[in-house]
This record gives sequence, C-alpha cells and structure tokens, in this order.
Amino acid sequence: MAEDYKQKTVTFTPKEIDNLKPSPAIRESAATLSTTGRLLAYNQELKDSLNNGLYFTHLLDQLVQTGEPQTLFAAAQKLINYQLDNSYLVFPQQYSRADFYLIFLNRLLELHNSEQVILQSSDRNHELYHEFPGINTHGYFVFQLEKGSPDGAYYTEKNSGEILFYLNFRKNIVRFNSRSVVKLLLVDYLKELEPEAIKGFEVYLLNLGRYLKEDYGFDVDFNLLDPSNSAVYELANPQLPHSTIDQLFVMAANGGRMLKVGEDNEAILNLDKQTIVTLVDKSRSDHTAISEWIIRVNDGESRVAWFDILLQYQFIREWYLDNLADLEVRSDLLYFN
Repeated sequence: MAEDYKQKTVTFTPKEIDNLKPSPAIRESAATLSTTGRLLAYNQELKDSLNNGLYFTHLLDQLVQTGEPQTLFAAAQKLINYQLDNSYLVFPQQYSRADFYLIFLNRLLELHNSEQVILQSSDRNHELYHEFPGINTHGYFVFQLEKGSPDGAYYTEKNSGEILFYLNFRKNIVRFNSRSVVKLLLVDYLKELEPEAIKGFEVYLLNLGRYLKEDYGFDVDFNLLDPSNSAVYELANPQLPHSTIDQLFVMAANGGRMLKVGEDNEAILNLDKQTIVTLVDKSRSDHTAISEWIIRVNDGESRVAWFDILLQYQFIREWYLDNLADLEVRSDLLYFN
C-alpha cells in the first residue's frame, strides 16, 4: 500500500503553485464586471484550492519518505503551519498540527535507525500518539500546542498531563522538565515497572535531544538527564539547608556508603570506583557572599546523569524526593512554572 502511494505522488513546488494563482485582473473582474468574469474567478479559486491540497500532499510525501534530515525538518516546519482548508474546499479528514510533531520525531528516529517509540492512532480521540514498549500499559504521549505560538509544543503524557519536554521549531530549542520527568518516571512508573524499562525510555528521550542537536543545531537543555561530566545541576533552592546535607550523611551510611567532606566543604559521595556525586557551594570558588549549591556527577566516561543516580540508588532517590522543594533540579522558567 505504501508503494502504491509512492507511485501516485504528485510533486509541486511553491513556484509552480504561484504560477497557477489568478491574476489581480481576474479577481477584480469577479467583483466589478461580468458574469463571465465572476465565473472565471470562481473557477480559478477552485484550481488554487486544489493546487493547495496537492502541494500539501507533496510536503506530506517528504515528511513520510525523505531520507534527508534537512528536507524532513523543512517539511515538518511547513506542515505545522499549513492552512489546508479554505472557503472553497474543506478536507474533512486531516492530521492536526500536534500530529505532525509526532510524525517528525518518528521519522527523525528512523533516519538514525533508532525508532524505539511506536506511532499509534486513536479513533476515539482522533489523534496520533506515541507508545513506548514496556511502559505502554501505563501511559502514552502526545504533543500539546503552545498557546500563542504556532511553532512550539509540549511533549505530554496524556493520562497524567505531565510535560516531559518543550520543542520549538522556530527557536530551535528543546527544554526538558525535571519535575515531570521525576514525577512520572521515578515516582509513578517506578512503582509498577522495572528500572530497565524506565532506563530504555530515558535513552529514547536522550536520543531525541541528541539528534535534534546534531542534525539541526538545536539548543538542548537535557536538565537532569544530561550525562556529561561537565553538567551542572542547579537546585531549586541554591541556599541548601545544612540539615538536608546532614540527612544525606545519615542515609548514605544506612545505604552502605560514606559521605565525605572535601577541602572546600563540598559533600562527596563515592558510589563505585568510577562514579562520584558532589554537592558543592559555587560561592566558594566564585568568591561570592551568597551560597549557590549545585550537584555534579562524574563517572569518567560521561555516561551517568543525575537521573541515572536517582534511578539506581534507592537511598539517594528517597533523600531527593523527601527534600524535593530544595533539591529539585531547576528547569527553564520561561517554559515551565
């Protein structure tokens, strides 16, 4: 069936469609002159409407078949803003703008041979959605359009409403939301699912961000998913109470680890031979008067993010969730409240 569709595709360029548009003279005659002029203008409007639909199929063909990342992105940008209907021709069955975001992500993953997420269709809700193997019985994912912007959308778990990341095609940015990532994956899902399933979903999210960054130069804030050793996890309360650090000393000991104090009064937790978690007050190295506590993770290979630590070590996760008001990794306030 896909092959038949490919064979029947009609290709139109924007220049070809522009050449088919009626001249101002014809439009003017429709308003002020003869019946013949009005009929000519009406007929031309029908042609324009049909050509508009044909050009839409050309863009959709690119979106679902192209092997070129730049062509894929250009088609997606145009489709999310495309006006298919007009007063002369209405198409009763259409994909929504939100659907085109989902299709684009699937195609991007496909180009990188990493299509882990499954694109499904809901007849009841008349929408496309993402389903991830291993967690598909617990939730599914859609895009919600940003209010007031045609180029931005939020990747959202439909049942809970938790927003995992924000994507904007005009600004070329991706912003991950630590609050929803933690609430959905480390609280709700971890009660029912094995850590391996959640780890697989994390890899999927990381791949999306990486491909957008590598292929299109997107500015991606991975937040607590960032595995780079240079990552700095800024806290919701940079003036971290000493009682919170004291609590980690106790919980680390109960978990069979020892929290040490460094030369600059930082708290150092050696989790294994390679992985070290450090809580450090940047004000000491920056020589400022106001405390600014951050978290760093160093594993030598830039493979372990703060999210991985929370997923793997129960005592750290409990400490983090117990003190979430202070320890929550700060997300971009321009896009998440």
